[in-house]
Amino acid sequence: MSRFRCSRAPDGFVHGPLALARRALLGAALAMAGAMATAGPAVLAPSLLADGTPVDSSSLGKRMPVVLVHGLGGSTEGWDSFLRAYGQNPPWRAVFKPYSFRYSSTTEEVNADPSAPRSISGLGAALRDAMQGLYDRPMAAPDFGFGNKRVIVLAHSMGGLVARSMMQEHVFRDGQRGGQKVLHLITLGTPHQGTPLSDAAMSLGLDTVRELDEGYPGFVADTAWTNFDGLDMAGGRCNHWLAQLNNYAPAAGGTYGRCGPVPANPLPGYYWKIIAYGASALQERDWYTGGTGVFKPGSSTSLYFTYNFLRGALPRPYPNDGVVPLASAQFDGPSLWARQLAYHCDHRYIRRGYPEFVRSASASYTDWAFCAGTDSDQGYASGVAGGYAVSGSIFGVPGGVVDTIRSVSEMERVLDWFEATFPEYLSPAGATSDIVGEYYYRYYSATQAYMAVRDGSFYFLGRASQDRVIFQGTLADLLPRAQAAGF
Repeated sequence: MSRFRCSRAPDGFVHGPLALARRALLGAALAMAGAMATAGPAVLAPSLLADGTPVDSSSLGKRMPVVLVHGLGGSTEGWDSFLRAYGQNPPWRAVFKPYSFRYSSTTEEVNADPSAPRSISGLGAALRDAMQGLYDRPMAAPDFGFGNKRVIVLAHSMGGLVARSMMQEHVFRDGQRGGQKVLHLITLGTPHQGTPLSDAAMSLGLDTVRELDEGYPGFVADTAWTNFDGLDMAGGRCNHWLAQLNNYAPAAGGTYGRCGPVPANPLPGYYWKIIAYGASALQERDWYTGGTGVFKPGSSTSLYFTYNFLRGALPRPYPNDGVVPLASAQFDGPSLWARQLAYHCDHRYIRRGYPEFVRSASASYTDWAFCAGTDSDQGYASGVAGGYAVSGSIFGVPGGVVDTIRSVSEMERVLDWFEATFPEYLSPAGATSDIVGEYYYRYYSATQAYMAVRDGSFYFLGRASQDRVIFQGTLADLLPRAQAAGF
């Protein structure tokens, strides 16, 4: 953050403390807090650790495929701590298998590959193509394909917009839209409504900040503020693409500052499948005093400028994570599946976590922790050096990221068991799940029947029930039976 060049900066940005603060704040901002890495062509494959070690070499089997999508300036290496935690948690490995989507996001990477996508919409198409490849391959090793399974996408920062583009704008070879292939999109600090930092960066000029000089400007422009709340950024520009993406059905259109009126798009937006996590503060350092406890680092000083800019340099203050306003990260506006908060956390830590120092009466060690899933000040430790402390984090807390994945994965196993056990009522076989309202459901056209799940309870509706809804049991009761039958 201390390195920047002052070239072609507009008048008013060159002199004075506000000018220096604005230049400094942009270093971390549009990089979306990721380390620059050579990405190469867009690829979706079973996840690898940063050292190239496979995370999970077993077949997908009955588990849920989870697609990890990094953000601008990031790489698949940013998921390393989450993937190492996965390796240390057999209950996680029992319910899902991670796949990482890698794509070029820096100017150097994009310019080195003439075929690299140059817009977020283009990245969405690349994700669709990569997923299609895994739908075309067998589930067993060495192909590790998806079969006919729906997926859960876990995305950080701009990666959430890449996933939304795939879901809303792109169609698979079988005619299904991307959103039909996804049961949930879980976003971590995604600028669903853009971020004013992008407007400031585009006005200032990316080449005035060394860190931004490496970020591909087309992606920066696609994350500009949508003016959804009427804040018409001075010197800002209309983000036509994102304003339209946010007006898919059931949106009714709206006026977006410099964009003016934006019509509603009748195609589905699949907003109801989104679980949007945001943070509204930087992480405060727990200072080690020589006593016992769990001690964590504070946020990087490079985020202080961006955090304070969003809090105090605009016509209205925005609680934020140092990069994205909370209102944008939680996608204020449409009806979502859920909006969640990561506590005592910033834009970087919300994905990759942080090292913490743990001291007890008998030992001291360093492990790896993640953003808190509750507002408790209680510290959580792994108990061992080099371990991963997930209890109480957004990944490990009840109702958190992995709990959501687990619930959906177990629900799918029970639905598969019902389908195989009662073909006379549920045919043709191979129906896929989707979401409507608060229900997960499958429809069987030959028998004109539905199996649906809500709050862990299973229901049947069809001709065999004289079109009455029949309660079938709870997940807790039915899952052991499904597992005993091999599901």
